[in-house]
Amino acid sequence: MVPINEVVAETVRLREAALGQAGIRVSMTLADDLPEVFADPFQLQQVVLNLLINAEHAMLRDGGRAIEVRTSLPSTDTLRIVVCDDGPGMSEDVLGRIFDPFFTTKDVGEGTGLGLAVAQAILSEHGGRISAESAPGSGTTFSIELPAAGATVQAPRASASPAPDPPEAFGHGL
Repeated sequence: MVPINEVVAETVRLREAALGQAGIRVSMTLADDLPEVFADPFQLQQVVLNLLINAEHAMLRDGGRAIEVRTSLPSTDTLRIVVCDDGPGMSEDVLGRIFDPFFTTKDVGEGTGLGLAVAQAILSEHGGRISAESAPGSGTTFSIELPAAGATVQAPRASASPAPDPPEAFGHGL
């Protein structure tokens, strides 16, 4: 059982100095009396950290100077984490691809394009989800929803397609 506000606050503290040095303000508004979530705190920290770093990179490249992180309880069985920035935003085309593995808007050598795909997979494994809203010149808002402790969670559906056979080179000498 994990207190989500502690995970969020610790993650922000990890990046706060670097963001400050870059001239980016980060603020937090954490809801009182949130129920805990059944989760791996390190994986949730990885998700929030990825969102902070992505916002930082976008703002350093194309403007913007503020990130806001909020937690809330929109319903009795759902917790929400919101990370929004006043950066350059994204076009509809880019926004539609941000969770695709290996898709990146960063320059070669700056990123792999796996961060948001991994974040989405982590949240799915925790019975949650992530979504994004953005428009050019209007910043970006990521919303994470997680089931509160005691909420009914549906397991992810198993893939109907069989796993591919390993390449022939891996079949020898093992």
